Amino acid sequence: MKFGFYSCMSGMPWGGSEVLWYKAARRLQHQNHDVAVNFKWWPYKAFQLEELEKHGALLHRRYARQPKWKKFLGPIGKVDESPEAWLAKTQPDAVLITLGYHPDQILIADACLRRKIPYAINLQCASNFFFIASDRLESYQRWYSQANKVLFVSRENQDKLQNNIALKLDNAEIVANPFNVDYNVNVPWPKSAQPLRVAVVGRVHFQSKGQDVIVDVMKQPKWKDRPIEITFYGHDQGNKGQLESLIKIHGLEKQLKFGGFVRDVTEIWADNHALLLPSRYEGAPLVVTEAMLCGRFAITTNLGRNAELMDDNESGFIAESPTVRLLDEAMERAWEKRQQWQQIGQLARQHIRERYPEDPVGEYTAQILSLVK
Repeated sequence: MKFGFYSCMSGMPWGGSEVLWYKAARRLQHQNHDVAVNFKWWPYKAFQLEELEKHGALLHRRYARQPKWKKFLGPIGKVDESPEAWLAKTQPDAVLITLGYHPDQILIADACLRRKIPYAINLQCASNFFFIASDRLESYQRWYSQANKVLFVSRENQDKLQNNIALKLDNAEIVANPFNVDYNVNVPWPKSAQPLRVAVVGRVHFQSKGQDVIVDVMKQPKWKDRPIEITFYGHDQGNKGQLESLIKIHGLEKQLKFGGFVRDVTEIWADNHALLLPSRYEGAPLVVTEAMLCGRFAITTNLGRNAELMDDNESGFIAESPTVRLLDEAMERAWEKRQQWQQIGQLARQHIRERYPEDPVGEYTAQILSLVK
């Protein structure tokens, strides 16, 4: 069979929202199915796209810049970029549409409906920061309600999307994202117990990851006097300069540090005792899953699957919202149990294996195959 993968992501050449469908596409190729991919054109082609192409995928990079000489040909040299034209050319048996964020428009769904091609929508992140305008509501309701499946990465995201489009989806299912550590990994507890070292893992982006809230908590005298060190790991996505300035303004250089981007996350957990993640919105943060697999607990907000994966005050600590008061309260609860952090981390390791699949890609691939009956 032939499966089409249509990515709606337009903000960057590649991102975490693309990993699951890419790995499923590779799995389908291993099973001798054909794959066609529709991805936005960028000057830089992600190596994952090159890998799919190398193994036979038909890759269409929409909105590619045409050579200047083609412009002189007028309509003759024009490429039809419409979803309809892509479907007509590739003739997939089913289409998987992936969205990094819920406001993305899904015009490809209308093309699938016109051509009677089964399709699934996989939404990787929804938030309350953006609401669908009333003049577009009917389109969003059609796209989602007429999909064969709508795949969410958490119930919390499903609820947000349903509230946003004012529609209950009977075709909704929950899927899990793949993680970047071995499922049975065992990372030894750090040898040094003081200072307590906490990692903040993720892009430095205040709107989504909430690193600024950490500064507001840590500038309080009680935290300044405690032996705790917080390190920010990850790429800058626009706010590292502000974060560095805030740390300096409040004299927190000894407690708040930068660790850069670390490719092997087990290296982070070999040196840290816990994860801190005060996100303002999430789909299902993989850093929580990976930290728990590595035997580290998380102090995080009640977003995505966090409350499903851990038991508050037992295998993690949950702040109901990303506010200074609530994050401070969750961190205080963790601090009070600081003598038990290793045991809490081991319980987190146990809970994640009870509540998260070992082979998310296999389960997701089965979802895609079931679109073709």
